[in-house]
Amino acid sequence: MGVPTTPIDPPPADPGLDEPSRLFVSWHQGERLVGCIGTLEPHRSLRDGVRYFAVQAGLHDPRTPVPRPDELPRLHASISVLTPPEPMDEQGLEAITAALVPGRDGLVLHDDARRAVFLPVVWESLPEPTQFVAALCRKAGIDAARRGPWVRGERFYAIEFAES
Repeated sequence: MGVPTTPIDPPPADPGLDEPSRLFVSWHQGERLVGCIGTLEPHRSLRDGVRYFAVQAGLHDPRTPVPRPDELPRLHASISVLTPPEPMDEQGLEAITAALVPGRDGLVLHDDARRAVFLPVVWESLPEPTQFVAALCRKAGIDAARRGPWVRGERFYAIEFAES
């Protein structure tokens, strides 16, 4: 006698799930970020990207320790699907900061080989544009005092999906 099996429902037939996507997956425990990894380049489908980056963010974010097994039931995920980043007309930290719309804009800062990104959701913890940009400079290793006028920015938007 064989082991009874439960049929697995096929994945949804939404063709949008198979389109190459820019996305980030974040894991939180309460308000604490456990991991966040994704891509600004649409190399994987949304379906495959969510699977891949969920594992990467949960187990391989070098900024945070790997969650212990007893912590796993308390984790919740969010997915940010991004629009293509658009170069900003403004150049330099002052002009970029003044042009940002808090709560809406995601930002990629560039300075030579240094680059860092903040998703729009980061505005929840850094609501002032000067705080937002200063923290992103620290993340990128950009010396705002020396390099400020030469920094370039790209703006993007995100659709957020989160567990309740």
